Amino acid sequence: MTAAPSPDVDAYFTELEHPLKDVAVGLRALLLDAHPAVVESIKWKAPNYEAADDFATLNLRRPSAVQLVLHTGAKVKPEHPEIVVSAPPKLLTWPGRNRAIASFSSVAEFEDAREALAGVVRSWAGQVVA
Repeated sequence: MTAAPSPDVDAYFTELEHPLKDVAVGLRALLLDAHPAVVESIKWKAPNYEAADDFATLNLRRPSAVQLVLHTGAKVKPEHPEIVVSAPPKLLTWPGRNRAIASFSSVAEFEDAREALAGVVRSWAGQVVA
């Protein structure tokens, strides 16, 4: 079941001028479909997604790439159980224990990773606890 889109995020995407807007729109659809309890909002001046807690934020600051940042909330939570996902090599970089980044510099790159990334996002969203 796909979660309901937010009017604030609709407005954000309507105004978004980014060379890789199609990647961002594809990521949005994937995130809304990640978990039945997903709520999207604008946080940190970007689209943000939460289920039990914040779990994903889009980084659209660079014109050459769109990044999906997977996390366990606004602050590092050392007590949070470790997130374990199965991802193809090179899909994710891990700057922290419960923080991963998927970066896309073209629509083709995103489309090639879409199916695997959807599984990663569903698994991640299901493991985030408040």
